[in-house]
Amino acid sequence: MKLMLRQAFAMFLLTTLSLSSLAGELFPFVMPWDDASANLTNLSAWNDKPAGKHGFVRVEDGHLFAGTERLRLLGGNIVFGSVAPDHATADKLAARMARFGINVVRFHHMDSRPAPDGLLQKDMRTLDPAMLELLDYFIAALKREGIYSDLNLHVGRKYPGFKDWGEDTPKYWKGVDIFYPPMVVMQQDFARDLLLHRNPYTGNRYIEEPAVALIEINNENGLLREWRVGSLNAMTEPYRGELQRQWQAWLRAKYKDSAGLRTAWGLREEALGAEMLGSAANVKSSEAGWNLQLVGTAKASLSTTAEDGLDLAITAPSRENWHTQLHQNRLAFKMDQPYTLTLRLRADKPMKLSLQAMQAHAPWQHLWDQTIEVGTAWQDYKITFAPSQGDELARLTLGGLGQLTGRLQIASASLRPGGVLGLKAGESLEAGTVDIIGSGDLMSRTRAGQQDWIAFLWDVESGYWRGFQSYLREELGAMPLIVGTQVSYSTAPIQAALDVVDGHAYWQHPHFPGKPWDMDNWKIANTPMAGIDGAGTLADLALRRVPGKPFIVTEYNHSNPSHYQGEALPLAAAYGALQDWDGLFLYSFGAHDRKWDSGMIDRFFDSHANPVKMASFLSAAALFRRGDTRAAKVLTQPLPAQKAWIDALRASYKMPGADSFGAPRNAVLQGAVNITTPAAVALPLPVKSETGELLWGLDGVNGKTVVIDSPRSKGLIGARLGKPYDAHGIELELLGARNDWGVLMASLIEGRDFTGPGRVLISALGQVENTGQRWLDEKKTSVGRNFGSAPTVVEGLAARITLPVAASRVRAWALDERGNRREEIKVTGSERATLEAGEVWRTLWYEIEIN
Repeated sequence: MKLMLRQAFAMFLLTTLSLSSLAGELFPFVMPWDDASANLTNLSAWNDKPAGKHGFVRVEDGHLFAGTERLRLLGGNIVFGSVAPDHATADKLAARMARFGINVVRFHHMDSRPAPDGLLQKDMRTLDPAMLELLDYFIAALKREGIYSDLNLHVGRKYPGFKDWGEDTPKYWKGVDIFYPPMVVMQQDFARDLLLHRNPYTGNRYIEEPAVALIEINNENGLLREWRVGSLNAMTEPYRGELQRQWQAWLRAKYKDSAGLRTAWGLREEALGAEMLGSAANVKSSEAGWNLQLVGTAKASLSTTAEDGLDLAITAPSRENWHTQLHQNRLAFKMDQPYTLTLRLRADKPMKLSLQAMQAHAPWQHLWDQTIEVGTAWQDYKITFAPSQGDELARLTLGGLGQLTGRLQIASASLRPGGVLGLKAGESLEAGTVDIIGSGDLMSRTRAGQQDWIAFLWDVESGYWRGFQSYLREELGAMPLIVGTQVSYSTAPIQAALDVVDGHAYWQHPHFPGKPWDMDNWKIANTPMAGIDGAGTLADLALRRVPGKPFIVTEYNHSNPSHYQGEALPLAAAYGALQDWDGLFLYSFGAHDRKWDSGMIDRFFDSHANPVKMASFLSAAALFRRGDTRAAKVLTQPLPAQKAWIDALRASYKMPGADSFGAPRNAVLQGAVNITTPAAVALPLPVKSETGELLWGLDGVNGKTVVIDSPRSKGLIGARLGKPYDAHGIELELLGARNDWGVLMASLIEGRDFTGPGRVLISALGQVENTGQRWLDEKKTSVGRNFGSAPTVVEGLAARITLPVAASRVRAWALDERGNRREEIKVTGSERATLEAGEVWRTLWYEIEIN
């Protein structure tokens, strides 16, 4: 009787109430951290056991293989002290991961903190025996469940015994540890101690353990990248001297002496031309003179002084540096033409001022930029630069002030074509005094000098990765495949020298406008990625792929507390399969604090206690590991020449992708792309994949939707369409949701197709958060520290699923938090079976059985 009343009430709700009321209240839904129930939601049988049973993972035809079979890796990251759980916890975690379709774990941040939050003792040099024993057992437990390991060497260790140069020192010594030999030695010591250690539970050293699929050298690290973003500009001794020494040696090997260098670089000397800037008195004009631009919450006033100077009073900051800036419009710049900028400045307190010549139109590219320090005393600045490209509609900007308050005074400003580029006074190869070039000083050299500097950094960085790979392979004898770092931190051609190419991407990673990782001051945009023009993170990743090399994504996420987290894995898995990637890892599985039984989401990334993220693993495993979405045909061109890469690095802060050379970003939605994808016209939305199984950008009620329509997986990801979608006989309809948005996936777990016999898993994923989570603003961009507490609460999407089989052949159940059948759902219809999902069933997933 109770079941009949529940079913009647559900049908009443779904047929008589308005769509807005169908979006019910959030309800508790906690998946037990140690559960591996044997039911439809358990995919552990998909793993070959033990991991490595077919020998070491190898590369064949540009992809990963285990034995004779193609291997696609789907997994997560385990971080800090959680890499070494006690034995009982390790067994439970391994079994739970396998049930969600996970077949790889990336061991990350093992070196960042002393035990018990990492593997190292307090000296940050020596492995802790107790932690190492627990790691050994965990890796052995994963191996038994058919789960491979990815061992990260350097991630977050601040090498002991080295003095930094202040708050501007790059995090974890990134960039520096690529060229500074004592730090490289410390990395090799850690690698030797870990990889030559014998695991007593497998009997193998890690260099000879077939269940270790990958060894990663240095996470998110690149010399070119750190230089380009300015992290090395303030570098002090002994690091600056070491880089200077290597720079002189590189130049001497190429040019022999100063005469040869001077001839190669050339001397660009031109008389100063006419003044380009408008009068400082025209501060109220939008056509000439200085204009004050304020965005967000920034507040400031601009006035003239009696001496025709400018006085900028900044009274309120905003969340971005560019939200307060001065600029002069209607300027024209020519590529490689020298320009001389002179300024006389002071401030009421020390501040950094960002100077840019930039486009005054989309895409707002920088033609030149430099940062200067402004003190409290009047100081004269004279800078000669040559733009990396020309533009007839450009501007000069004085910015970087958006997060500050204070007063900046400009006594005079002048910009004129002309000046001197080349070797500076006193620079010579014989004396070893040709200065290293900071990112802001690049345009003060001739084009040949700029290209030489970037080529030097390229060679140093390339030598580091190749050298460390040789150390692991030849000196230590490591058998697993070797990854360098990620192609958003190092160029694709450099990383192509290693076994596997890796990428990282986050949709709307939390932004910290003040101090890094300040939990009282952060924001996310809180908008969905599904269906947007430009393809979001998918284009960022795919357009940096190297053809002929396995491509994996070892960190991916759409961060909590976004309303749209459920889209992360299904989108990445569907389009990763279209692109024929080899690995996809969620960052992170958890748990930063080792509280596996917390029943709540830990801040931004931990997912083991996030029921929406965990439920999405199952459809992702079907899409990606099983290959429910087919791979597109790969068309490759020759890699762009190194000169093209160097010029791209001259012009942009980000590591180049194929879009840097003109490839349309939406091409990733249509077919297989990589770093060689040629320039072409933009693709308008919607975009259907060449396989016909994916459709990106279908118009919905409140945004756009992505459709998945393959023989064994169907789905709607994004805005409610307002009508059913016919996916080759399977009708899917999102009837109501809190944000008019959701993820509705139908995955055939058993059977050949949706006509049966077989069993289908339905995932209905919407909003998720902790109990008591509290937004701090109306736009819902930050909760500060108010992430709430246990238990997690979720949204029950209202949806309708119609199957191409008679209702008499179909039964359906709402599943509980363990994936077990909790209550049977009435199936309606006659020749076509229909069932309704909704908040009334208090679940995220459903089982359909077709007899």
